[in-house]
Amino acid sequence: MKLEPIELPNLYELRGYLEAVSDLVRTGQLKWYFDTKLFEMDVLEFSIQELIKSAYPQSHPDSATITECSEPDMLDTLNHEFSRWLPSVGEGGRFPLPLLDSDGQLWRYVKECVGQEQSRRFEYTTLARLDEFGATGICGGFAFVIVNEASRRCLFIRGGADD
Repeated sequence: MKLEPIELPNLYELRGYLEAVSDLVRTGQLKWYFDTKLFEMDVLEFSIQELIKSAYPQSHPDSATITECSEPDMLDTLNHEFSRWLPSVGEGGRFPLPLLDSDGQLWRYVKECVGQEQSRRFEYTTLARLDEFGATGICGGFAFVIVNEASRRCLFIRGGADD
């Protein structure tokens, strides 16, 4: 499998948005960082492990937990990660950010990069600190892959908090 990196204005907008979110959720010395990569795939059939290994050669997808998830599942993970480190959260323990809303800007940028409606989403979880994709932060983090087979595009989004 060969992945070709794509740099689009929409990807730059997504990165800028996530940088603004990082500034918004910063508390004391705890800083969130985000990493996004967009690729075009040269094949239609692949395994998600192979896809992750192609994008992040130092990752260990064979020892990670990779689960297909829905948009609400992604929102739950994001809410959980942000809420557990921030001093105050919104109603019901959910972090009060447009980012964590099904109609938020994040999803618009994702859709513009890969086409969200036709996409499959995967959450990547690992305990390995040396995993290039999944080792996201000392204090918490997340890693997702969003794949649109029709457009042959895949978007990797990961974030973590460090002090």
